[in-house]
Amino acid sequence: MRLGIIDIGYNAIRAVVHESNTIGSPEIFNNKFKNDILTLLMQEELDIKHQAYLSINYILHIFSSLQVTEIKCVATAVLRDHPRSKVFIEFIKEKFNLTIEVISGEKEAYLTAVGLISGISDVNGVAADLGGGSLELIEINNRVIGKLSSLALGTKIITTRKLQNLEDITRIIRVEYGNYQYENLYLIGGALRFICRFFIEFNKYPLKNLHNLSISKEDFSLYLKNIKEFQRNKFKLNSRTLNPNALIVAQAMLEVFQPKNIIVSIFGLKEGVRYEMLPKIEKNQDIVLQKVIYCCKYQLGTTNFDKYYKIIEPLIEESKDLNQVLKLAIILQSLNKYFDQTLSPKAISEFILNSEIPFTHRHRLMIALILSYSSNFKPDIELIKISKKLLCKQDFKNSQILGYFIRIAKDIDGFNFTEPSFNITIKNNYLEIVTKGILPRPIFENICNKLKSIAYIRKISSD
Repeated sequence: MRLGIIDIGYNAIRAVVHESNTIGSPEIFNNKFKNDILTLLMQEELDIKHQAYLSINYILHIFSSLQVTEIKCVATAVLRDHPRSKVFIEFIKEKFNLTIEVISGEKEAYLTAVGLISGISDVNGVAADLGGGSLELIEINNRVIGKLSSLALGTKIITTRKLQNLEDITRIIRVEYGNYQYENLYLIGGALRFICRFFIEFNKYPLKNLHNLSISKEDFSLYLKNIKEFQRNKFKLNSRTLNPNALIVAQAMLEVFQPKNIIVSIFGLKEGVRYEMLPKIEKNQDIVLQKVIYCCKYQLGTTNFDKYYKIIEPLIEESKDLNQVLKLAIILQSLNKYFDQTLSPKAISEFILNSEIPFTHRHRLMIALILSYSSNFKPDIELIKISKKLLCKQDFKNSQILGYFIRIAKDIDGFNFTEPSFNITIKNNYLEIVTKGILPRPIFENICNKLKSIAYIRKISSD
């Protein structure tokens, strides 16, 4: 089953299709078409030539070509309170046989929260989805959705209401939420995301992945202040300038919520609509793990991950979720069988660094580093530089050790990971390999070199 989702907003019509009705399936179509629906609704006759109709017609053509079996079309603030929305909906139904569901502000906020949770599992704070017509704010803690608000503070509405003053917008948000401090502020919506895309370029941040980009409140506040100078000079990124109303809203939310961190998400309303329509069994799955499994065509039950972790656990520094990191790295190393040997040695690590799989930036770098150290080639110098800059020392050293460990496992047992036929013991600070049989000298020497490297990394850590 392929579900096609269409989201009609103030500034654009967005559409997405996934390969199947599983949480791990990839997007096979995802596009945004800029359209000014309001100008269309202002026309006396709706049956005119307009870009919105061309966009809808094209989307439905693509859906048909991709054999989409079900279409869900939602509209937000642009049709929510417009006096001609009913006429427009009826016209679209007659012209394209497409049913539009106009969702309330509260439901939009709820679906946005659901979408965010589906892409970032440990959400804790307040999420903000800024569109042209409204600002949705949602409290989320431990995957539990709390207070939902939809404020008339969209980028276009702010201009209409003549609210281009930081104090006015701050006051409106504060009336709704008081002075409660949140751990994190999650930014969703095109205008807010673009501010953060601009942050990546402005600060020469080494990773280009927008999803799960985390910025401290201090760094983000400084950035918003500095960016005003660039705004005056009309500095552009990819022919686009920052939306001044979006900047004011971002500043106002920092003032009211005082978050420790600002986190960006590309998961929002569309993803929430899809998530709600997934089978119950899929909703309980870890999206990152499932996307990695899907990508690698991996049979999860063939590998005893716990046995591998039991060997490596005494060798690494205690850190959160290393069991999960090792599992993802073992699965992703299987991609080697799909990569032609004529490709660059960096092919897999570059894939992980640039993939749309919603890793955290920490996991993205750690896994790329692990697979780089587990290969037959020297790790890429640029990757090491980036990792040292963005990872803590503990994560960097653990990644090196895990990489050497995976290399040892491949040397002893071959490419397919089922369960280890070896063990690594520690005797007087020396590491020894214990195997069932005698290894050929070249293999044994390679393994000894890897063990020496692990021992050296551990020694540095303890000094």
